[in-house]
Amino acid sequence: MSFGRRASGTLLATGLAATMGLGTCWSAHAMESTLADQARVTLEARQLNATVAFAGRDATVWADSPSARADAIAALRTIPGVRVVVTGEGALPAVPSLSSSVATPKATATATVSGTSAPTVTTTPTAAAAASATTAVATTPVPSASPSSAAPEPKAIPAWPAIQFNGGSPNLDAAAKARLVKIAQFMVADPTVKVTLTGHTDMGRADAERKALGLARAKAATAMLVADGVSSSRITAVSRGGNDPVASNSTAQGRALNRRVDVTMNQER
Repeated sequence: MSFGRRASGTLLATGLAATMGLGTCWSAHAMESTLADQARVTLEARQLNATVAFAGRDATVWADSPSARADAIAALRTIPGVRVVVTGEGALPAVPSLSSSVATPKATATATVSGTSAPTVTTTPTAAAAASATTAVATTPVPSASPSSAAPEPKAIPAWPAIQFNGGSPNLDAAAKARLVKIAQFMVADPTVKVTLTGHTDMGRADAERKALGLARAKAATAMLVADGVSSSRITAVSRGGNDPVASNSTAQGRALNRRVDVTMNQER
């Protein structure tokens, strides 16, 4: 074979390889764009707020809460063609609008997903991953904090007087209900506050009966707060029975003071 034929053959092979490489890159980009569009449609249909980045058929998810992230992962796993879905690390990628954009990940991620079990995520930072671009889609841009959306300032917790009860009864009288209304109003206005309601008794009856009566009183106060808008997850009801008297049980006045529910509040910042 002459030198001219060998040279032209080499140039032809090189050209074919370059063309095939461009075609492969274009196909990968088209696939990422298609999966990004399907992800946007799927998340919007389920009213889920999340940011999703695709690298080939693999999706990485960022969300502002673990529950939102889990819901988004479950939704993305229903999309045909998605191979793995993993949790994104670090801050959410900046996505200015609902249209597809490009984000540069800090690490590659792989996941094993089977059935309905949670994905097992392994992240390995690589230079190649940091240099590559992926197609990202967000259902809702992450808003910047504004004064109107900021969490309310915690308020000073007042010292609430004990809620008193009649002898042998867990029923709330008018005075107890009025006090619980004010407590509920305070807790609704400040969602950082949680409360512990501790039921107490005088020394009448057996120990087990006193414990049960003290708990019934704490639960009666709990039910009143919940009815006035306080989430039950913010209330703890316990009983001390007759173990912590605040006055002598040898007098009627002392026994009346011991029949109570103490109100103890704390703030979770």
